[in-house]
Amino acid sequence: MYIAIEGIDTAGKSTQIELLKSDFKNAIFIKEPGFTMLGKKIREILLNDEISKKAELFLFLADRAETIKKVVKPNYNRLIISDRSVISGIAYGMEWFDFDMLVNLNRFATDSIFPQFVIILYLNKEELQKRLLKKSRDKIEKRGVEYLLKIQNNLITTCKRLEIPHLIIDASKEIKEINFRIKKAIDGLVKAD
Repeated sequence: MYIAIEGIDTAGKSTQIELLKSDFKNAIFIKEPGFTMLGKKIREILLNDEISKKAELFLFLADRAETIKKVVKPNYNRLIISDRSVISGIAYGMEWFDFDMLVNLNRFATDSIFPQFVIILYLNKEELQKRLLKKSRDKIEKRGVEYLLKIQNNLITTCKRLEIPHLIIDASKEIKEINFRIKKAIDGLVKAD
């Protein structure tokens, strides 16, 4: 079962994934971008360098292709939990590129391996503003609140248009409550698998 945890910056994905590591000890945990050796170099460029939108898109695709080939495909019979996925890739890309083109490029990069289930951590505008004020922002976070809220809606739209089952969780709730809901969802999926 290949599950992605999605959400805009500051939604709490990393926090939740750290908690899940103690609950699902046999799962494989991956991160986009930056899980493989190549991915680490790509992540550095994506977060720090000023590059064109096309270059950014192709770097994300290269990272995704490498992760799918080296990690997801060889372990497809196991529980894989990913911090971001193709869903983010399409959601962010939709701001500049055609949805269908993005889907086709991602199908090519991933050999059509998309997450089987997506958990979206959802933030309202006020909570997002509050969280962004508490941290130094990377290149993407500097694009602003309205931009990030648009991406958040794109995450949901992408899941719906690709017909990928998904669960939306209010990311402003207590960390333990969010963790409980995620664990419950994953447990249900693993038992049904």
